[in-house]
Amino acid sequence: LAGVLFPGASPESYPLGEPVPVWVEPVQSDRTRVPFGYYDLPGIGNCAAAKSTEGGDSRPPRKSLGSRLAGGHGALPAPYGLVAGRDLPCATVCATELGGKDLKWMRRLVGRQYRVHLLLDQLPVLMRHGELSYAVRGVPLGFRAPPSFTGGTEDEYFLYNHLRLEVGYRDDPDEAGSVRIVSFAAHPV
Repeated sequence: LAGVLFPGASPESYPLGEPVPVWVEPVQSDRTRVPFGYYDLPGIGNCAAAKSTEGGDSRPPRKSLGSRLAGGHGALPAPYGLVAGRDLPCATVCATELGGKDLKWMRRLVGRQYRVHLLLDQLPVLMRHGELSYAVRGVPLGFRAPPSFTGGTEDEYFLYNHLRLEVGYRDDPDEAGSVRIVSFAAHPV
């Protein structure tokens, strides 16, 4: 019935051991309405070769009714490879150095609180805080620390260069040996 009432909202099953594609939407901020492509960001554009779906489905993700109503932007394959039902160790996706204009631009993006928006099986990535019981959509590029935090004389900027992705899933009752994605969260470091 849900497939009839909400086109594109039916759950998808992933066989155990198969790749699960992760998608990245344009990087946005609530403080300014100018979006940027993920692979256009400083340093990340150098990692465009790392962009892949790890052999998974290369079709764009299905859009839910909510993303259609919100005028969802085009999603691109993210450089992260996930496998259904399997814990994966930490892996380097790309290594690059920032300097000059790129560093200034990234500092400006962090100051304007830009966030990376990932999708997994139509679920947006959430950043959760268990103790305070809240969640926000997307992952910030970094944060600005005041002198009282760093002991310096002016604000310092820090970039998140590591993501720990957590995917919640359950066994598919209709297909043995398959799972359904039920949650998607990230913890930046």
